[in-house]
Amino acid sequence: MKQVIFIFCIGFLLADYGGGYAGSGFRYGSNAREFSLAGALVADKTPGFYAFSNPALFHFSKHNHVGISFQKMSLERSVHSFSFSRRLPPSAGVGLAFLSSGTDNIIGRDIMNNEIEPFSSREREGIISFGVAIGSKFALGINIKAFFTSIDTDYKGKGVSGDIGLIYKLNRRLHIGALIQNINASYNWKVLIGDDERSYEQKFPQNYSFGIAYSGIKRMNIFFQEDIMISPGDDVNYRIRIGSEYKLKNNVKLRAGLKQSWGAYPKGTKRDGINLKPTFGAGVPIKVWQKQSVQLDCALDPGSVGEGMSLLFSFSLQL
Repeated sequence: MKQVIFIFCIGFLLADYGGGYAGSGFRYGSNAREFSLAGALVADKTPGFYAFSNPALFHFSKHNHVGISFQKMSLERSVHSFSFSRRLPPSAGVGLAFLSSGTDNIIGRDIMNNEIEPFSSREREGIISFGVAIGSKFALGINIKAFFTSIDTDYKGKGVSGDIGLIYKLNRRLHIGALIQNINASYNWKVLIGDDERSYEQKFPQNYSFGIAYSGIKRMNIFFQEDIMISPGDDVNYRIRIGSEYKLKNNVKLRAGLKQSWGAYPKGTKRDGINLKPTFGAGVPIKVWQKQSVQLDCALDPGSVGEGMSLLFSFSLQL
């Protein structure tokens, strides 16, 4: 436990992260529960959305699940996802998932700064996942991903990548998770300039995540995660995430989290405020027929730089 506290304190003192790199649209969060817990779910399962947290979590599948997320945000931004997970007895699971992230009605400008027609930007990924338990303590999972991106109609890119995830069950109440994300990932862009088509490669940062999920407190779960991002220029950045979930007697779950708000900025530049962003949310089971229910999750994004407040929703259904 002393080692965990030491890593926790060092993470807050040295925490940093990179932004503005390829694939940034996939790092917002695939569903409302993930966002409300600050994304600290590398060691914990969200039924219907295993692939986005850690593919090793598929070994927890006891049933088939469908997850759907609608996240319409301020400034014409949106993140939508769909996921299907299927149990493979005795201790494995497979899944298919899709995520789309983008911004619409972006004001266009020509080289003379004159306003022209608006345009859209979008990133999409399709994921095939597999996870299996190895003995009673370990689980291993992989994601195979295909990326597609576009800016207006003249800029299009695509690529492939993979993730490798691990889960270690220290005991019934404490799980440790690890994830290597965006292995050899890049966009291969095709840019149309008049009648001339040009190509170039834009690499993703390599992400490493380590975290714990602890359920030893009555009615409460606690999640901690440290992200390490290595940029294409070999800069190393860090980000801390913490989340907590409290279960009421009626099975409603209240959630809150904290994550690092901003990363590195030029030397001598000052930023006002605390370098932490709060997240909030709740989960409500809704009975639809007999013993069948739909899990409704919602989250509140208060915004980071005054872009406005956003309300996020996602649904999961056990089949």
